[in-house]
Amino acid sequence: MEDKKAGREKLLIFGIIFIFLGTTLLLVTTEVITNNGLVLSLLVLTLGLSLLHKGFFKTGREIYVLIGMFLSFLGLYLLLRATILDDYGIRRIWPFFMLFTGISFLPYGLKKKKGKRLRIFIPAFAIIFLSLFFLPFSLRLFTMKFLTLAVVWWPLIFIAMGITLIIVFLIKRYGQDVSK
Repeated sequence: MEDKKAGREKLLIFGIIFIFLGTTLLLVTTEVITNNGLVLSLLVLTLGLSLLHKGFFKTGREIYVLIGMFLSFLGLYLLLRATILDDYGIRRIWPFFMLFTGISFLPYGLKKKKGKRLRIFIPAFAIIFLSLFFLPFSLRLFTMKFLTLAVVWWPLIFIAMGITLIIVFLIKRYGQDVSK
């Protein structure tokens, strides 16, 4: 049983390696990539993906997932910068990196037991929320600047905290009424 699982994982690993290799060579032969930063970006990306594999499929340790996520996105950033995006383009799409990080933690959290899921889900949802909050400013969908928004609308934090506390109170009260 374990041999079949290990064989399937090797197929996945080699499949990903061949896709990266083929994509890289295709970008070089079509002269999309002429920058020397490509090798560094692919090395960082490969290291990140191997740590993600180790974190998701082998040991299941959060540190491998966290470092693997960071290195994968760093490698992707370096790859995009070496190929198609300039500094201005990267500055505009950085919240997408946060969004993908938060979303990718969700399936990892589902693998954990109920007590440990919250340790993964709370930061994942916080990262998703923050990325969705900053994304419209980064893409310039809002005409108001972020600093103006923060100076005028910061009291909404207290309102959100109050609503959260009331919801927690109601959940605890409802939970006690059910158990009686």
